[in-house]
Amino acid sequence: METPYLYLYLMAFTIAVPLIRSFESRVAYYKSFKALFSGIALTMLVFIPWDILFTINGYWGFNDLYLSGIKIFHLPLGEWLFFIFVPFSCIFIYRVLNYFWPNDWISQKQSNTIVQFLTWLSLALAILNWGHWYTFSAFGVLGFLLGMHVYVWNVDWMPKFLRAYAVILIPFLMVNGVLTGTGLEEEVVWYNDDHNLGYRILTIPFEDVFYGMALILMNVTWYEYFREKWSN
Repeated sequence: METPYLYLYLMAFTIAVPLIRSFESRVAYYKSFKALFSGIALTMLVFIPWDILFTINGYWGFNDLYLSGIKIFHLPLGEWLFFIFVPFSCIFIYRVLNYFWPNDWISQKQSNTIVQFLTWLSLALAILNWGHWYTFSAFGVLGFLLGMHVYVWNVDWMPKFLRAYAVILIPFLMVNGVLTGTGLEEEVVWYNDDHNLGYRILTIPFEDVFYGMALILMNVTWYEYFREKWSN
């Protein structure tokens, strides 16, 4: 695994099965590619500048040992692909679950209760961690997004999103585990613990779970918006 193409290999692994199964006739993921990639592009307009800013300021960074050498605006190629391939694969899981299990696993009321709790917890953790910029921003963005969904938009697909994210956490943590050093001599992505809580799930910063939730939620939000608009 000690190769300068490791980040790219991880991204290829992440997208391989969803891409191959995208053209399966029942789920027919390919039919929603227009909505999917429109949502990914708009989400990247938020997450890429965030990523660049934090990289420049040394809140996190990338180990050249595992990089191809191609960088765009301070970010390695693998990082750019992360914001395309990970949402592609996560929304594939979301769509598959919705196809085979269309009924909500919890009620809308129960979902709203969970989201309200996560909203205020996230906002409180953001406020309490002013100055720990990864913690502050990850919880702040997630709290804002969740609050908009439950108090303003009141979307009907939130129970399905919560179910999907619970499933997504398994591969998400596997890939993130390798990126943060599990099984490696060094990390692919390193974090400055002065700007996070310093708690790890194995090698993964605690905040990554909530950063990931914000990333996938924003992608699903745009995906559902465009899918409804274009009826795919």
